[in-house]
Amino acid sequence: MNPSINRIINTLSNRVLRLEKANSDSDYSGNNWHEEQKYALFLYPDFSSVYVLECFSNVSGGDFYLPNQNTQKYNGKWNVCEEDQKLYLELIFDDDSSQKLETENLGYGIQKLGDQVWNRYLIS
Repeated sequence: MNPSINRIINTLSNRVLRLEKANSDSDYSGNNWHEEQKYALFLYPDFSSVYVLECFSNVSGGDFYLPNQNTQKYNGKWNVCEEDQKLYLELIFDDDSSQKLETENLGYGIQKLGDQVWNRYLIS
């Protein structure tokens, strides 16, 4: 096996990758909108994975406040492969859907995944 594949597998195994995004807006009438998305990708040493997406949003204005929260969870398997001299994290979910994202170790606790930079933590 390619040594760089082994290195990235060792880097990702028993780790959770996290990404958070937030958007908000307000207008002159005092109406406000806020949305947060939190992504967590758990990569276990047995090559099983859990992908969790949490969304929270709220709209407020005048006398109303409308919050909304949603959590989605996807179980599957993960692996690392190489194509055209680039490394990819391959996710295969239990519903037979799959995703392949270019990945790179950007340093201590930081992982490139697709076109995003994720934080990398040890699963405790």
